[in-house]
Amino acid sequence: MGIRNMGWNEWLQLDSDYKKTYSIRLRRTNDQGELATGTLPGFRPQAMESLSEMCSYLAAKYPDLFKVTRASYDAAIPESYGDSLVGDEGGAVRTIQNMITGDFWDFDELDKIDSGWNPMRIAGLLQQDDLGLMIEGSNGEYYLQGGSICTAGFWRLEDKLGRSMDEIHTHGVVPGWKNKLKFSMERFFQKMKVDKPVERNNYFFQIDDQVDWSTKTNGPETIFDQGAKAPVPELLSESSDPSWQAPVPTTDPTEVWFRTERQALRRMPKTGCILITIRTYFHRVADIATEPGVPGRMASAIRSWPEEVAKYKGGDLYTPVLLPYLDDLHAKQLAAGEAMLEAVDADSEKYPF
Repeated sequence: MGIRNMGWNEWLQLDSDYKKTYSIRLRRTNDQGELATGTLPGFRPQAMESLSEMCSYLAAKYPDLFKVTRASYDAAIPESYGDSLVGDEGGAVRTIQNMITGDFWDFDELDKIDSGWNPMRIAGLLQQDDLGLMIEGSNGEYYLQGGSICTAGFWRLEDKLGRSMDEIHTHGVVPGWKNKLKFSMERFFQKMKVDKPVERNNYFFQIDDQVDWSTKTNGPETIFDQGAKAPVPELLSESSDPSWQAPVPTTDPTEVWFRTERQALRRMPKTGCILITIRTYFHRVADIATEPGVPGRMASAIRSWPEEVAKYKGGDLYTPVLLPYLDDLHAKQLAAGEAMLEAVDADSEKYPF
């Protein structure tokens, strides 16, 4: 699974792309509705705890960028209890102001307008990560019961909301899930401790520059069929892109983009849910391949994919042109002394790392 321990100061990270990512998240949150964000009935306490923990963390880590106010602690009112950073007596977060965007949210006022307002919507607009709220069911399995998904590129919240971890990975045809990953992943979720947050990374390639939704690969988003990984044919003529056709392999390596996700998992201390935060980093391969050693390592990783993994990652759309391109760059770096010909550990660069 490639999981490693995560330091508390590494949980939510902001970078120079904050405003750019925020604009994408705001647009998709407003335009896509439940395709992008939602919390299923019955799971608002877990969503609210996650939002409160995020608000408190951001205000503590970035005090010049986020300002919070808190309720006065009342032992008789659990809703007034503070989060894990300040303790119960520190008082619950009731407002947060984002000094970068100017957004201001008052939770008490939101309660007056709609007692069922969606905490995941605000959580998704505070920072740059996609969010998944995993909650254990009575059968011991974990289910995605809420989230904010704006930059996944190849799936929407509605494709997975309400499904178990097993259903999500089975329906998504994730290679090795049944035989290699299912047991260890489910056991890990069940045993994960509050004080032991973790993180992992994965990576993909795509043949367009759309980080939020790859229309070139998937077709129009509103008629996408997650099982078929393509638009519903009968609905295409009435869609936003009726002339869409299935993608063909690119012939230009500079059209290939590299996307990698940093997935962080943290169990909330009160409700016990697990919040997954997913940051997507997105760069043109041609740009990062100028770094010494990158072309060789990237080509080696691609060649390590088993056939089912190459299919899952859509390798036929880019590997015929990308591998020769990377090999040529690697050879030039070797000749210039910018990279070394190293023996690669048999397992070091294999999927899913």
